[in-house]
Amino acid sequence: MPKRAPVKGVHVYAAGIVSNTVSVVDAATHKLVAAVDAGINPYGIARTPDGRKLYITNSGASNVSVLDTAQGRIVSAVTVGLYPHGIAVSPDGAYAYVADTGPDGAGGSYSVSVIDTRTDKVSATWRIGLGPRSVAVAPDGRTLYVACAEGLFAVDTGQGATRARLPEQARAGGIAVHPDGSRVYVANTWAGTVSVIDTRGRRAVAGLRVGRNPWQVVPSPDGSRVYVTGANDDTVTAVDAAGRRVLGTVRVGHVPTGITVAGDTVWVATNASSTVDAIDAKSLKVVASTPLGLATSPSGVVVA
Repeated sequence: MPKRAPVKGVHVYAAGIVSNTVSVVDAATHKLVAAVDAGINPYGIARTPDGRKLYITNSGASNVSVLDTAQGRIVSAVTVGLYPHGIAVSPDGAYAYVADTGPDGAGGSYSVSVIDTRTDKVSATWRIGLGPRSVAVAPDGRTLYVACAEGLFAVDTGQGATRARLPEQARAGGIAVHPDGSRVYVANTWAGTVSVIDTRGRRAVAGLRVGRNPWQVVPSPDGSRVYVTGANDDTVTAVDAAGRRVLGTVRVGHVPTGITVAGDTVWVATNASSTVDAIDAKSLKVVASTPLGLATSPSGVVVA
């Protein structure tokens, strides 16, 4: 398998926790075309708005790899806090925010590392809450939402100061912000629900029953739908964002974790099956499943 990714076309990139690689799938042909060496236990992955750079958290190395998509290779590694997991890039592409998850329990991490994408160096480290796991940025770039063991934190990106904390959202999984910034979706992994948080009132306004152990959540680009991976029942749940009702459930590979949407396709990384599954958003059916190799165990996934 080539170690470098091709430089033309649209590709799906999946971080492989076990293989220590980023798998590259051609979005048009659904073929695995490359496996790029990353760091130790790559977990989260995020892209700059122009798609030229990907940032991959290496939870086993406590650093973030930077993948240049034009060159198809890792061009640098940025040391951050212990055991980084979630990562998000600001809407203007200027910063990457890294959840330094750290070890569980006492002595765990409380930090979020901020990477300046112009220099690919850490420009700030913010103390937030215990065990940050997932991060998501508001569309205006002014607020960073951080899911921690102690709740959901709303952080001012200008100062790194916590503006609000919702303790009832403790130990959440993935989080995502609606494209209009009005809502945050929180995957309550152990409760089997997704909370809908009103960002103005900073309170939960709905709880949606989805698949077992919801892991990651993502809205469609137009904001009309929300998709949730159910890691313990091998499903993706499609939710009508306005009506807050389940539209359908799609069976995918074993232990779906990462999820992203590009156009009319929902891309899902299945951790135990080691595949990238493509769901047609209109029919809510799996139209392709790309094997990555059983030793890959993908987690985060993006399209660039």
